[in-house]
Amino acid sequence: MTNADQASPMRARLPAGLSLAVCGAFAIVLSVAGTTSAFAHSFLVDATPSSKEHVASPPKTIKLKFGGGIEPPYSKISVETPDGKVLGEGNAGVPGKPRELTANAPDLAPGKYIVRYRVLSSDGHIVEGNYEFTVDAK
Repeated sequence: MTNADQASPMRARLPAGLSLAVCGAFAIVLSVAGTTSAFAHSFLVDATPSSKEHVASPPKTIKLKFGGGIEPPYSKISVETPDGKVLGEGNAGVPGKPRELTANAPDLAPGKYIVRYRVLSSDGHIVEGNYEFTVDAK
């Protein structure tokens, strides 16, 4: 025994293999906790009209549903032409549905359109994306 061991007889020592196992388990817990927080962002899970959809008549509203809560006052949907001209924007939340955001759609002629969104997740992260849909000619 060393002098330090004699001075504190209640001090417990872990065998070297056990202390490595404890450190490894702790690292796994931290890794899983970090992964869980990455999945908490509000990614787009559903849209009306949906991505690549061909609709027979122009939609009246654009409705987006996210995997987590969003903050409508700090979020935006826009409808654009393929060359980037913004035709309309909005950010109305849906009462009682904290994961949904809607915007009135402008009058759309037959053609291809891009929906762009930028939302503030309830967890404080900003999520951006876009998709396209087509209004078919009658």
